[in-house]
Amino acid sequence: MVRALSALTVQAGDGKGGLRELRYWKSMPAPSPTDVPALFLLGAPRSGTSLLYRALCLHPRAAWMSNWMRRFPTSPRLAALGRVARALPDRRRAVWFADGNAYVYGRSRRALERLFPQPVEGEPVFNSWGLPETLHTAPHPVAVQEALRILFRRILVWGGGDVVVNKRIANNLRVATLDAAFPRARFVELTRDGRAVAASLAKVDWWPESPLWWWGDRTPLAWAAEGRDPWEACAREWVEDVELLESSVAGIGTDRLLRLSYEELVDDPVDTLVRVATFGGLTPERSWVAELRELDYPNRNERWRADLDAGVVARIEAVQGAALRRHGYPVGEAETALGTGVSSGGC
Repeated sequence: MVRALSALTVQAGDGKGGLRELRYWKSMPAPSPTDVPALFLLGAPRSGTSLLYRALCLHPRAAWMSNWMRRFPTSPRLAALGRVARALPDRRRAVWFADGNAYVYGRSRRALERLFPQPVEGEPVFNSWGLPETLHTAPHPVAVQEALRILFRRILVWGGGDVVVNKRIANNLRVATLDAAFPRARFVELTRDGRAVAASLAKVDWWPESPLWWWGDRTPLAWAAEGRDPWEACAREWVEDVELLESSVAGIGTDRLLRLSYEELVDDPVDTLVRVATFGGLTPERSWVAELRELDYPNRNERWRADLDAGVVARIEAVQGAALRRHGYPVGEAETALGTGVSSGGC
């Protein structure tokens, strides 16, 4: 760890950039605990939030929760390791976006990759600072809000950023608390075609044992064990999340809420990321924009058409139809383009 922290003084150029940045940071007054700029990324699981999160965290003035903070959740000073990642941009890009994919879990990774500082959702951090992973449509007590402000202030200071960028799927359940705790925060709501989300959920290894907040925190395994259609659970997860977000963000002003689709993100990634960063209070610095152009942004949105047969799609659309139409996704027009991949059995 000591060696890693020593890398804070190493930057491109004359090798003194990191030291200058550290001295500059120490000379600046810390932000007030009631005035912590934050950018929260919301969306159903498998909606592209990991790609959005990691691309924004490449920004040199973004601070974020790291894998080290997740392991040691009561030590926000470990946000300083974000400076190590910032000092090693080539290594950072290789680790954060392995094979062009921002979602690096579920595959074999070497120890050095796992140790390299990278942005994570960090639920243990929230839990350790008093915020549980449960649905709470009203703000949590003031003491919890104050603890969150202290946590984010420390992440901001130790991480050397201007804005704390955070993505956690469970934040969908506690928007009211985040809104109350951070009155200056900006929120981005990212939506993806629910059929693509359902098809993607069926493939990830964590889904079968993931607690379904809308079903008493029971799991998809329990759902299937009761003889229920597994594809219905995949489909309903998207519906429940997008409908919860619709109601949760209803009271947030348009100056603090940006609605975005996955399709916009992958169709025009760099310009869209610049727009999101600007909205969130991050100036689109030239070096960051140049690095964004080095990334791949594969559009995996239409894979469900090839992977799912017509019977599966019909079962998914029976659950999602109204919500799909409300978000501008056509329903019942896919049969002619469908493949013969996954059978009509369970997901």
